[in-house]
Amino acid sequence: MPARKPPPDWSRRGVRKQLKEQAKEAGAVAAQVFFRDSVSADRLSDTARTLIDAAAKRLGRRQAVAVGKVHSLAKSVSVKGDPEVIAELGKAAEVRTVLPSSVDDVYPKPLKRKVVT
Repeated sequence: MPARKPPPDWSRRGVRKQLKEQAKEAGAVAAQVFFRDSVSADRLSDTARTLIDAAAKRLGRRQAVAVGKVHSLAKSVSVKGDPEVIAELGKAAEVRTVLPSSVDDVYPKPLKRKVVT
């Protein structure tokens, strides 16, 4: 049986680490920012832009994050840019979580397999 990989670390620190690693390869990173229920679905894009500006200002960086597709039902927006600014978004009260857009494998793997010949 192949060794199991440990589950991904979705804590703020773990996500920040993953984003930094992805940035080494590609420069800019993509992520999904999920908002709390207190944020109205029709204000997701504006709220994301406001939070990105505030995060960039706290870090002393120019805004290097673009807002992409808005997912109203999931209360999320896709963002792309500076991994530090994206990770900083997770500290905002309006944000539920930030997850990298590229996740290795989220589907369950079968444990007991029969070899078919």
